[in-house]
Amino acid sequence: MAAKAASILYNVMKKAENIVNGSNYVIRNLQPSDYLSLLTMYRDFQPKNYTMGLPPTADTLRVQWLRNLLHEKLNLVALCGNRITGHASLIEIPKTDLCEYIVFVHQDYRGLGIGRKLTEETCRQASMLGKKKIWLMVESSNQAAVRIYLHMGFRIKKVYGEVYEMILEQD
Repeated sequence: MAAKAASILYNVMKKAENIVNGSNYVIRNLQPSDYLSLLTMYRDFQPKNYTMGLPPTADTLRVQWLRNLLHEKLNLVALCGNRITGHASLIEIPKTDLCEYIVFVHQDYRGLGIGRKLTEETCRQASMLGKKKIWLMVESSNQAAVRIYLHMGFRIKKVYGEVYEMILEQD
């Protein structure tokens, strides 16, 4: 059984491998050994408080926030070489088929398709986990992200000033 799971994971990783400006990047599930590299990405992340106060700027809050995220069922990372360049997570909302989606791409790697690939793979795996509704908040000024979400089938549910509440309802 473990060999079959390893084979499936290998095939998923191979399918998610991409070329970005001549560099390979891979989208894969977060592994326990990735924690320090992921924390480093968030410590270096710009701009601080990128969207709605996330990622947290204070190191103690950032560490706790990240530890809380690591308890979620689905965490994906994007790697260019050995460097984590992006992170996506689904946050379960208890007793529902709804989950919250967050995604962050390091500023040096934005505009290269990494956020789109993280979003596609997260939605695919969420469907496999039985999550029918994916909810997110995005600033309306983040037009690249809004375009990706709309293309993926998310719809704008509500508008709060400069922030869109969006939802994807999967079959």
